[in-house]
Amino acid sequence: MENRKVNIEAPALGCLVGRAYQLMLKQLEKGLKDAGLEITPNEYLILRSLYVADGQQQCEIAESIGKDKAMVCRCVSLLERKHLIYTVSVSHKCLRVFLTDKAKTMQPSVMEVAMKRHKALTELSTPENIKIFNDILNQIINTHQKGILS
Repeated sequence: MENRKVNIEAPALGCLVGRAYQLMLKQLEKGLKDAGLEITPNEYLILRSLYVADGQQQCEIAESIGKDKAMVCRCVSLLERKHLIYTVSVSHKCLRVFLTDKAKTMQPSVMEVAMKRHKALTELSTPENIKIFNDILNQIINTHQKGILS
């Protein structure tokens, strides 16, 4: 077996992005709880997607929020139990998801939490650096979707 030196000094970009994401989720969770909203960060992502386009199919929601279909399915069930959404069967495999009046009433509070989190994050750097960071993240996502990074 050949001994290879691993450069442990190299920056672990993926680890840093993952760690930052986990910390942001914890802050979002705290913000939702502090606002009296009984929803998880994943449920928030689904509601936010539906606030943009109500009546999406579960697979469309999964694609729009970058989560797997199984997680979306679990969260949809939980949100239904909380009376925040309802589903309509399109076929035996496909559900369309709609907001209830209760969820629509919550929208200003949910979006206020989101805007506070966004403001806190954007205050960490300059608009130019944020644009560069967004561009880099979008490049990573786009090259992965094209199958270049796998």
